[in-house]
Amino acid sequence: MPATTASRGAASGRRSMRVAVLRCIVAALVVTVLLAGLAVLVFWLVVRPKPIEYTVTSAVVKHFNITAPPGGGTAALNATFYLTLAADNPNRRVSMRYESLELYVHYGEGEGAPQLAVADVPGFGQPSRNETRLEVRAVVRAAPVADRAARELEHDRATGQVGVEVRVSARVCFDVGHVRSRHYDMRAVCSPVVIGLSPKSARSFRSVPCDVAIS
Repeated sequence: MPATTASRGAASGRRSMRVAVLRCIVAALVVTVLLAGLAVLVFWLVVRPKPIEYTVTSAVVKHFNITAPPGGGTAALNATFYLTLAADNPNRRVSMRYESLELYVHYGEGEGAPQLAVADVPGFGQPSRNETRLEVRAVVRAAPVADRAARELEHDRATGQVGVEVRVSARVCFDVGHVRSRHYDMRAVCSPVVIGLSPKSARSFRSVPCDVAIS
């Protein structure tokens, strides 16, 4: 009997110890979550981050033409897009670092819009409360165009203007003081960007604000 009682007491003690350890782990996790939430709240109250803004401020297209091979076949598009984008960082305490940035020109709007041109922009740093202007040249050389898109582009050329969607994809990080964040993916969609085909059309171009998302 004494041996049985002792073994039961030992088992009970082990169970109590496991419960105590589990409680400590749960309490540590709760404290960690609360501290992380408090840190985020303090960061937001101190920094008060504002959304990044992108705008297409100028757009010109030159050498715009569509050619069809003799005897039929897929048409080809040639064009050079000259685009100016304003990247605005309105934050007082947050600077940015663009590790990479790519710009795409699509014909039409939406996910299914065919891509016409792409251009790479070198990485750059952007201070707080700064607007950086990006001068981008995107070239299309003999890009194959489906029949329907080719007919629509021919119609656009006849009317004297073409509508495109400009997309920006970038890899960015943020600096607050001496602390740098992890890398984020930034995407901007600017649409519709209507570009006149006449040499004087650049004077009448209306700026197009972009929808920006960071994840």
